[in-house]
Order: sequence, then C-alpha cells, then structure tokens
Amino acid sequence: MRLPAITFAILLVACTTIASADENPVSFRFDVLPALTRAGCNAGTCHGTPTGKNGFHLSLRGFDAAHDWTALTREVNGRRINRQRPQQSLILLKATAAVPHEGGRRLQKDGRLYRLIERWLREGATDDSDQEISLAAIEMTPRAGTINHDAEPPRLLVTAKFSDGSRRDVTHLARFSSTDEEIATIAEDGSLERHGPGEVTLAAEYAGQFASSTFILRRGDVEVTWDRPQAGNFIDDQVFAKLEQLQIEPSELSSDEEFLRRICLDLHGRLPTPDEIRSFVGDDTPDKRSRLIDTLIDSPQFADWWAMKWTDRLGCNQRFVGKWGAQKYHQWIRHAMATNVPEDAFFRQLLTGSGGNYSSPPASFWRRLRVGGIGDNIDPLMATEEISQLVLGVRIQCARCHNHPGERWTQDDFYGLAAFFARVKFKKGPYYNHNYDKEDTVFPIATGDVTHPRTGQIAPPRLLDGHLPVIADDEDRRVTFAEWATAPENPWFARAAVNRIWFHLFGQGIVDPVDDFRSSNPPTHPELLDSLADEFIRSGFDRKELIRLVTNSRVYQLSSKPTPTNADDDRYFSHRAVRLLHAEQLLDAVATVTGVEERFPGMPPGTRAVALPDGEYKHPFLEAFGRPARASACECERDSGLNFSQALHLVGGRVVQDKIHSESGRAAALAGSDRSADELAEELVLLTFSRFPTDEEQELLRTLLTSEDRRRAVEDVLWTLINHREFLFQH
Repeated sequence: MRLPAITFAILLVACTTIASADENPVSFRFDVLPALTRAGCNAGTCHGTPTGKNGFHLSLRGFDAAHDWTALTREVNGRRINRQRPQQSLILLKATAAVPHEGGRRLQKDGRLYRLIERWLREGATDDSDQEISLAAIEMTPRAGTINHDAEPPRLLVTAKFSDGSRRDVTHLARFSSTDEEIATIAEDGSLERHGPGEVTLAAEYAGQFASSTFILRRGDVEVTWDRPQAGNFIDDQVFAKLEQLQIEPSELSSDEEFLRRICLDLHGRLPTPDEIRSFVGDDTPDKRSRLIDTLIDSPQFADWWAMKWTDRLGCNQRFVGKWGAQKYHQWIRHAMATNVPEDAFFRQLLTGSGGNYSSPPASFWRRLRVGGIGDNIDPLMATEEISQLVLGVRIQCARCHNHPGERWTQDDFYGLAAFFARVKFKKGPYYNHNYDKEDTVFPIATGDVTHPRTGQIAPPRLLDGHLPVIADDEDRRVTFAEWATAPENPWFARAAVNRIWFHLFGQGIVDPVDDFRSSNPPTHPELLDSLADEFIRSGFDRKELIRLVTNSRVYQLSSKPTPTNADDDRYFSHRAVRLLHAEQLLDAVATVTGVEERFPGMPPGTRAVALPDGEYKHPFLEAFGRPARASACECERDSGLNFSQALHLVGGRVVQDKIHSESGRAAALAGSDRSADELAEELVLLTFSRFPTDEEQELLRTLLTSEDRRRAVEDVLWTLINHREFLFQH
C-alpha cells in the first residue's frame, strides 16, 4: 500500500486569534530575551557562560530576566543601550559586527530580530517583569508526519499560549534543534529542510518552554515490500509497525544456537555449555525457548547477574560503605533479585534507608551521597542529581546552576527536590572503630534546608510535578518523596524502569542514553515504552515478568545478521546489535572455556566475576575491559569502548595465557583424551562460539588438530578462538 504524499495530524483550535507581535509594545521577557536566545548571545559558549564574556554576563538562555535587564540597561553606567539613538546601542553594534565582537555577527542589520530589539530600545527599554501575564506553554504544529521523498516538506509553526488565554506566533523567536541534522533541520522561517531518510525529532524552545514534532522522511531509492513477521506479543506489533513506516526490513529469527548464547549471556551473564547446546538444538518441542527462559529466570545465577547491574549503580564499594558493608549491601541486593522484590518496593527501601548500614543494608545507599564523601551530612545537591537520574531517568544536573537549557527543569525544580534530602545525617555505627571497615548509622533529623542560590530563600520541598507537599518537621521527608516517586501514577518511574531493563537486554534503551529522558531525546517507540510501563504497573512492578515478556518477543530473538535495508539501523531494533561482552562476562567466559577458574583473594572458590560484591576490588583484566568503580548512578560509568590494553590482555596477558597452558586446564585435558580431531574441533567451537562448526571450519581445525604436538595444537586453537570476534562479542 502506498502512503499518501504527506500525512499530518494538525490540531485546529477554534475561535482563537493568534495575535501579531506588532499589535503590542515589545516585551523584554517574551520578545527581547527570546531574540537574544535565538541569536545565541546568551548561549553557554557566549555571554551565557557562568562568568560571561569580556565583562558581560547574561543568564543562560534568558532564565533570569531581572538579571539580564539589569545587565543590559544598568551595568557599566548603561553604556550597552542608547534609548535616544537605538542603532548606536552597543548591544546592536556588537551583534551586527559593526564594531569588533569576539562572537562575530549574530544579527543581520534591519533583520527581524534586529528591528525587534531596536523597537524595544526606542520604546524605552522597559522591564515588564511586573506584569501578571505568564507563558503557559508552547506548541509546534504539525506535531508529526510521514513525508514521502517527492513531497514538499512542511513549514512548522510555533505558537505561544499565555495565561490570559491569548496566543502568538513565535516561530521567528524560537530556537530550533534537531536530533539528527543529517536527516533534517529547520530553516529560519520554520520550514523543514530534509537532508536524508529516517526519523527525526525537531524541537523548539521559546522563553523556557519546549515543544517538539517528529517526522519520518521516507527514502525514494528503495521500495520495501515485506510480509510482517509473526508477532509473539505486542512488542513485536509495535516495533514491526515502526520498521514498516521506516521502510526497514527486520532480520530473520535467530538460530537456536544464536538464541541460546544470547539468552544465557543476558539472563545469567555466562556462556552455555556444550551439553546445553546439544540438548537445546536437539529439542524439537515448539515451546523450548519460552521454557528455557523460565528456567534461567528461576536460577540462582540470574540473581548474581542482575544484582551486578544494580550494585554497579547503587554505590556498592567499600570506599563508601565499608568493607563489610559492601558484602552486606550486595547480599541484600542479590536477595531482592532472587526473591523478585517488586521494583517499587525495592526503591522505597533504598530511598528511606535508615539505621546502621551493616544491619540495615539499604542505608548504604546514602553513604555515597555524603558531603565531600566524609561529612556527617548528606549532600542534598548530589543526592538530587543521583536520585533523579537513577529513579526517574531524568538528568536534572544542569538546573543546579541555571534553568535546564534543553528541558523544562528549572532551579526551582532542582532545589525543591533537594529539600527532600536535606535532613539526613550520619553518626558512628556499632562497628565504626574497625580498621577501614567503619559502619555508619543513617538517620533523619527535624532540621536542615537548602537555599535557592538565585533568590537566597529557603527552598520548600517541591516535587517535579510542581506539587508542594505539607510535611511536618518530625516526619522523614524522604518517605514523602519515595511514595510519590514509586507510585503507579508517577509519569517517570515505571517508564524509566522498563527502559533500563530493555537497555540491559538489547544494549540500547528505547530512550538512549537510558537515564536521560527529555523532550529533545525522545523514545524511538513512544507507544511501546508506554505499553511496557503499563504492563509493568499492572504486574505489580514484577521485574522477572517484564524480562520474561521481552525475551519471549520475536524482536528480542531476531538474528544479528543484517538485511540490505537494516544494515545501517542502530536505533529501531530491526536486528540484534552486536556488542562487546562486559568485563565480568568476558573474564568468566575465559575461565569457563579454559576450565581454570579465576581465584579472587578473599572470596570463596567458585566465585564468578559477575558475583564480586565490592566495586573497589582491583583486577587488571576487569579494569581494562571497563568494569565500573560503582561511584556513579550513571550507566555511562561502565566503559564499553575498545582500547589497546584489552588487546594486550587477550594476546599475551597472564589471565589468558596461564589458563590456556594450565596443567589442570581444559586444553591439557582435551589433548590427553582419546577424542578424535573432529570431536576436539566440535568441542572447542561449542565452548567458545556456542555453536557447531561449519564444514569449512571443521576441515581447517581437523588439519590443525592432527599435529604431532597435540597439546600445543589444542592450546593454539583455543587461543585463536578466544581472540576471535565471535567469542568476544555478544550477538
């Protein structure tokens, strides 16, 4: 079916007049400041930097109108403006490069923005901050669309809606951005300029408010016709519908061997054994994949692997929580994963954790958030940054110093949230005097506030939805926040939680980065994200049930082998993304295939790297492959990049070499067995690649393994397979 040339849903507001800016005096707040923002004068690289430029400081993108009006009209004896001769105002001379200006030309003389500022000067350069009217919201139309390659792109309209009910076209004052400038951008007049095929979100900012529109620009060089694959659940329906819109064909279903390797790595953090592979491939029952998923989810190794993901983010490191505290904290988190404590209950316990952190492990969550890492008080500003990112998926850090330049969050939001965490203290716990193993007791107090840096006033507790709860002094403010944050009706918690689980299963979130929800970073599949969140809430925030739902989808089980139309897709889940094994997975995999376990000092024999409780544990191999120190709530702390040190560890490092050549290792055992060369080849490929060798591989390995020095041959083959991309990467 051929789509119409252009399809849009445009909201028409009846009986509403959009006023012209020329009908009223120029507003400093709603005309001049947005004009300076659009021109880039108050950007973070110009006068909006915290220290300003060349003695002239403006608030970042105009968030502090009173400061900016004073800076323009009062500082340096008012030299920056000239009410009698507006064109001689320094603000215009500099911006048009009529006099030397480090920032170059920002305005065209006699251009629309220039004339607007000139008129404001001519009208007296007044401040209108005392007016009661406020900006309620902005909207951008069309809100969405699918544009064929031969269709005329639309012109976007940005409309401001004010508190008195009036509306204005502010397209010429809006600052535009694109999530992918290689696909589309917006011209000065609001016209969409197409540069390539794909999906793009175009965002508009005006006077601290944001709106966005999302478009699919279809390609003309290919006509994709495919029958939609059979869906396993609603995940498939929604992902395949999006792929059809984008003219991207999904890959085939993964093979049994590919699926088995993937699901074992994703649910247990380990490779399947050769016996597991032979058994699974030989099973002809149609429900074997779903039965395997159930078995893996109910295994103790599931708890080890998924506990690691949370200990990474929750500060499980003896530097913060004490040596014994790290052990206890890890045990508590692992038990929560094993017993499937609901996600909302899990976070309520963390957010309200009190008592000695050895006897009450959730209290350890707060120890990383203390002032300077050593004080007796929580750092409420650090807590705000970490908790909003971890629990709500929102990076609100920018609003600590100024209103967020790319999102709606203000300093009022930031310091209102910080007020919930300002009344928490530490005192010595029962085991405080132990050498480098000090216990702290976390407890709420009745006093303690944060001061808003711009107003100088005490910030009252304020939730991100703007609500100001009434909390008695003898109540723990954290309880109020925790109950709000984890409530089913909270618009952030469930969506952030399911997005994080999706990220751990696919290597990429529906919103990516996984903890950066904002209008200018929209989800690739918004309806899917909402559906998953609704299902998560309906299940009682059941983590295992959500993982079971996702892994049973066809989308999760697609092959990593690309098709001609999806080879370049790295966003829409048309095929499995290939990614390097995590450091802990890789170390465990090397130990498994060589048959020589890695011994960790102070840990019992058989401990896997994925089950190490303490982020302070030093291991050169793990560090080279990006194991995090567990010092941040950000998923970005884990380094998944490639580096030269990794190659050195794999090619000639102690871990790989010692295990391959060990007298008690697998290579020695296989070489000394009575297995044929063909049997050895099959076993080695099953161990490392989790599949049977191809005929070509079998023939090559047979030749190598019939060497007179059988032990050397097995070791060489094993070393080669360990250093192969198919072993090192998940696919």
